[in-house]
Amino acid sequence: MNLVEFLKQQRGFVPPLSDKYGEWLGYEIEHFDVSKKTLVTKLKIRQEHLSPSAAVHGGVVSGFLDFSCGCAVINLLKKDELCSTVDLNVKYFKPLKEGDEIIAKAKVVHHGKTLSSVVAHVFKKIKPEVEVAMASATFNIYKVSN
Repeated sequence: MNLVEFLKQQRGFVPPLSDKYGEWLGYEIEHFDVSKKTLVTKLKIRQEHLSPSAAVHGGVVSGFLDFSCGCAVINLLKKDELCSTVDLNVKYFKPLKEGDEIIAKAKVVHHGKTLSSVVAHVFKKIKPEVEVAMASATFNIYKVSN
């Protein structure tokens, strides 16, 4: 499921624009558990994601983690709320290459009235025991104007 489908299904919110960046990047939601405050996303690394060194560009992983963490927060919001990124700290542990399929497991560790904090860990689908990146993020919670 992509971001627009997720917002419609989980929030009943129809965004004014499509998610062109997300469509290009190719991230998808695979599974979520509201009671556990977790969300799992996936992304397949394509040639367009690579830097001149033939490894994945850090911005691809960062964008993927921002999406993953934000969607974990969206699951916990009231119907009239959305969130925006305040802070995203990414650590890269292993290089990724074209054809790699990655999974991010995000968990909300604090959810308040105005801020929510999340941690996420990224693994290759074929090697789920080896962490390739991680992030911690904070999101601002705001009311959606009608």
